[in-house]
Amino acid sequence: MLFSAFCFALMGAFTHSLKDTFDWRITGFARAFINFVFVVALAFATKKPLIFKAPSSLWWRSLVGTLSILCTFYIFANLPLAEATSLVNLVPIWMALIVAFVGNQSIPRSVLISILCGIAGVYFIQQPHFGQGNFAIVVGIFQALFAAIAVYNLHRTKHLHPTTVVAHFTGVASVITFFVMIPSLPHLIDGAKYSYPVIGALLGIGLSGTAAQLAMTRAYMLGNPAQNSTVGLAQVAFATVFDIVWWNRSFSLETVAGILLITVPTTFFVARIQLRNRAQNI
Repeated sequence: MLFSAFCFALMGAFTHSLKDTFDWRITGFARAFINFVFVVALAFATKKPLIFKAPSSLWWRSLVGTLSILCTFYIFANLPLAEATSLVNLVPIWMALIVAFVGNQSIPRSVLISILCGIAGVYFIQQPHFGQGNFAIVVGIFQALFAAIAVYNLHRTKHLHPTTVVAHFTGVASVITFFVMIPSLPHLIDGAKYSYPVIGALLGIGLSGTAAQLAMTRAYMLGNPAQNSTVGLAQVAFATVFDIVWWNRSFSLETVAGILLITVPTTFFVARIQLRNRAQNI
């Protein structure tokens, strides 16, 4: 899961580097399609089955996951990397709410505290970007919801091979993101945009996205979802390092406070769930 977190952060860095070159819809399609090509090639090389008539849980994972992809690439194109990654990692809070709703359970106090801290964190992150980034922050919140629904259904597909799951997801995402990208096609076929760094970044999006999806799928199928969610928050740390090293960026006190308000309480309540589960198994 840690490797998946690094790859997702790297994918975000490649995406952010292309924000002035390509419309976010193009990079979203590139991520889905290149990912699909790599995974299908891997499936044929390892003789793993590809599914066309899939169970409903896999369709939900693929369709809602595609919405998550579109939102993700929008926020990576319109917000700095660390803030965008922090919003992406609201997923564990949404996941706890979904589990409580599906299981008709009361919402734990730790989740309520994390939600309040998350709202405060979003407020602080929003301050430097009020105006141009305001809508991107709203999109980021919904992205986390879509991702949580996708992950919830991903855990229900544990009987399928990870390559099969990712191939179905990226195939569906390739079709949908292509139609979303149609208004941006003139930019896609502009040959002047394709320098070696740009081509490298596009391939980097596909490769890092493929590695991240395979690793995350494997982790959620075999491991504890709560523990995996905690480890997944390492994306924020990786993204912050990329922001500092890649773009030589410094952070305001408000931004640091916002990132911590989102990540620290989330880590705390997920860790509590993990400890409680261990105690019950003893």
